[in-house]
Amino acid sequence: MPEQETFTKKIYLSLRRIYGQTVSTAIRWVRSGPALFFTFIYPIIMILLFGYIFGATDDSLYTLNYLNEDVYQVGDNTYAFNPANQILQNLGLNNDTLAESLNLKLVQASIETSSITYNDWMKNNDIPYLLVIPSGWSAAVNESKVNATAPQALIEYYYDPSYTSSSIVQSIIDNVLQEMNIAEFSIPTVVDVVASTTPNREGLTYIDFIVPGMIMVTISTSSMMGMVSMVTEDRQSGKIDKYSASPLKKWEWALSHGLWHTCTSFAISILSVLTGWIVFGFQLSTIHPLMIGVLIFGSMTFTGLALVISRFVKKTEAAMAATMSFVFPQMFLSGAILPAEIMPDFMQTIAKIFPLYYVSEAMRNMMLESTFHLAWVPLGITIGMGVVFFTVGSIITDWRKE
Repeated sequence: MPEQETFTKKIYLSLRRIYGQTVSTAIRWVRSGPALFFTFIYPIIMILLFGYIFGATDDSLYTLNYLNEDVYQVGDNTYAFNPANQILQNLGLNNDTLAESLNLKLVQASIETSSITYNDWMKNNDIPYLLVIPSGWSAAVNESKVNATAPQALIEYYYDPSYTSSSIVQSIIDNVLQEMNIAEFSIPTVVDVVASTTPNREGLTYIDFIVPGMIMVTISTSSMMGMVSMVTEDRQSGKIDKYSASPLKKWEWALSHGLWHTCTSFAISILSVLTGWIVFGFQLSTIHPLMIGVLIFGSMTFTGLALVISRFVKKTEAAMAATMSFVFPQMFLSGAILPAEIMPDFMQTIAKIFPLYYVSEAMRNMMLESTFHLAWVPLGITIGMGVVFFTVGSIITDWRKE
């Protein structure tokens, strides 16, 4: 019984130390202007900034690749009206004035459909959108002129939703099709477009793509910059040296910081999601409960990395430079803000070096049922990174004054 009481008391005292250190860290964090900025203001600014940047338009023509697979002649019959050629002309093909007014430039695609799918061709060639006129489309349109019960004649539009302009180009195509419907059939429903996204992004908009990445970018920036600065400052002031003479253990000290950063990660996520939802229409239905695990282990990963970096940074003034030298390349090369597949092959390889790549991939893949099965590998890597980096960071932490 005494042994049991002693063990229970040890756990109780350990929890009290962790709680006390967590509260102390929180108070210190709240009193810090830069820490408050990066925790609560920075994510809102970044969501608004990138949301409006990705949502902005410019005066340049949108390049729409097209593929006309339609065969105008059907059997022995020919028609006076060729819809396939007409729709391309209406979209500005061989008509610079019309193309400029539509803000669209048509480029004929060269695809060997027997060896590659449209989606794969787009991904391999960094093509944001593709218009396909399928075989038999003109015949279907002409049949509608004499048969009111004929099915809709559909052209196909493939797009990558991470490009904001994808929705703009689709709107241009929709408008041209509706004008064609009114002119030829006096109704707006005969000719239409069916849209398909690039692989693994079905149902996502550009803001759905950005929000998860910005959440993890903010968490990594806030955790690493705050932690490294705090540790180096305490080391120089001698405060951290006093911990060695207290009952507080290194793992308890590290865990308290990890708990606080996990709490701030939830605050960052809520602020980011609400901003994306209110301003840009982020889809709340894409949120999955397992994302909580990504936040927890993602926070552990970046807290652990901060502990590792702070072990080798001796001066407070060097802490910011050391952290930024890792945070900024990770931010732009990990695929958290821009999709990794639009980057050159060697940069896609570099992206997989950064922890943020796997954390962001796990978060995004959980957003859709069609991609959920792809989340397990990056989630497993995220969990592994969280455990390893946090453990290593705790072990190599030095409480001696420099």
